[in-house]
Amino acid sequence: MKIMFSVQRSALRVLIFILSLFTVHYSLFTEVHAKIYIDINAPSFRSLPIAIADFKNFSDSNDRDGHGRKIAEVIRKNLDFPGFFDILNPASFVEDPNRAGVIEERIDFKDWSTIGAEALVKGGIIIEGQRLTIEARLFDVFQGRMISGKRYTGEIKDIRKIAHRFSNEIVRSFTGEEGIFETGIAFLVNSGGKKDINIMDYDGYNMRKLTNSGSLNLSPNWSPDGTKIVFSSERGRSWWIYTIDVRTREEKRLTFERGLNISPSFSPQGERIAFTHSKDGNSDIYLMEGNNTRRITNHWAADISPSWSPDGKGIAFVSDRPGSPQIYIMDSNGENVRRLTFEGSYNVSPSWSPRGDKIAFASRRNGKFEICIINPDGFGFQQLTAAGNNEDPQWSPDGRYIVFSSKRNGKTGIYTMRANGENQRLITPSDITAIDPAWSFRPKE
Repeated sequence: MKIMFSVQRSALRVLIFILSLFTVHYSLFTEVHAKIYIDINAPSFRSLPIAIADFKNFSDSNDRDGHGRKIAEVIRKNLDFPGFFDILNPASFVEDPNRAGVIEERIDFKDWSTIGAEALVKGGIIIEGQRLTIEARLFDVFQGRMISGKRYTGEIKDIRKIAHRFSNEIVRSFTGEEGIFETGIAFLVNSGGKKDINIMDYDGYNMRKLTNSGSLNLSPNWSPDGTKIVFSSERGRSWWIYTIDVRTREEKRLTFERGLNISPSFSPQGERIAFTHSKDGNSDIYLMEGNNTRRITNHWAADISPSWSPDGKGIAFVSDRPGSPQIYIMDSNGENVRRLTFEGSYNVSPSWSPRGDKIAFASRRNGKFEICIINPDGFGFQQLTAAGNNEDPQWSPDGRYIVFSSKRNGKTGIYTMRANGENQRLITPSDITAIDPAWSFRPKE
């Protein structure tokens, strides 16, 4: 996602005068990233109390639509998602918003330390027609100094994107890791017997339809650069593998040999696609690289649903070799096949974590499917869900969250949760049937 940075000269002068800032182009005012405030890789860590104030309006006109409030609300929801922060209730704020500023000299940090804040987000906004400029700043309350400051300009419709971007900046400033707030999720909407691919922001907003083929589409999977989605589609009474460009919606057919062509998956480098094909009458795993396709499993049982390890050296897949579907692992050339799951009689839909340490899958337990995880060495089995019927797990690009489909209260929708099963949230509208999610990689700058 690119947000253009151009502002009318008068608005820029006003902003510089009011905020007393230096002239920059979407970049750093002052940043201090040496200190890691939250060690999120520690076995236990204390969430950081943070206050996020509504952004002040520095426009000539009133902010009737509450854009300054909206930016703050999006940032609050973003930072609440990972569990790294303790989001302070705005009702507890004691600062006089009419007198306070957004630079260090105009902030009384005692007002914020009094309510327990250790970090503070403030900012200003200028709106001219459909254009806006946003100054966003992050402060250390104890030290009374700015940690990071950014200037963004774009259109009013970019407000959520800007809030997501600065939320990523906050996470990076405090943890040293990249946030996931600019990522997207692809999924299928079941309507009238057809399944079309839709995409949305990570939090369920900005949902839009990607395919309109009037066909059954399955198994969307993102390319590493986030520009394409590979999927399988039933057309002409056969299943084929296609890619679709996320921006132009241009489709390209990749397979031409009849038989079942399903469950495609991009390799982490994006140069290969693993998929299931029944060319010789039996479902096996194949690799496609450019115009070359080769089979890497050759067994009388059905081998399906490949999922790459993050280094591209391994593939998890499903096979019914023991008489029921189970999760297997092999090297990416098809060698060194070994069974991974032994608990449960029906295990499907493997998804290898980007961190490489876990594999998520759906396991039928007591007549329902539950999302479970296991280490690649076969140890560390955990069941993460207990409500509803849960399927199709996929990892976020940082390996800290899982998106999945679940049928609860009579309707199937897309849910997200932390990798330990906490904070399960429905993110699709309750009036649609949504399945088969896939989380995108982080966008490239």
